[in-house]
Amino acid sequence: MAAVIWVCPVGGCHVRQDRPGQCPEDLIALVIEESEPEPEPEPEAAATHAIDCPWGQIVDIPAGGLAIGRSIPAFRDRGIESYDQVSRYHARLFWVDGQLLVDDTESANGTFVDGVRVVPGEPVSVGPGQELRLAEDVPCRIVQLSEFGDPM
Repeated sequence: MAAVIWVCPVGGCHVRQDRPGQCPEDLIALVIEESEPEPEPEPEAAATHAIDCPWGQIVDIPAGGLAIGRSIPAFRDRGIESYDQVSRYHARLFWVDGQLLVDDTESANGTFVDGVRVVPGEPVSVGPGQELRLAEDVPCRIVQLSEFGDPM
């Protein structure tokens, strides 16, 4: 890949920049330098876990994590809107060193793992088969996904 670099042609001046006008002599010549190619982004790993919601939706938990709530695009207009006890931004699931954690994002009605309340700012480990309850009465479940993306 080539980059456009402006270089001062005056002998002894070593000004090099990405736009003209920085040379004290204000004499600039355009040169093209070869740079190393930008690395290809690594493909995102396939999700291995998902959250199974009582409104009939199963949402993959990607490597970058997943926010849960009525205002979150992954959940909006898919049945969550009838659960008004779920906050707009209720909780978040995220990965740390291969471990799935859940944190309550100061929701109005709380987040619970197997009946134990998650304190905001104190993430709790959660795994397949465990109940992740949003508020007092919205039971979700963490499920493991098969290699084909189906809940096991």
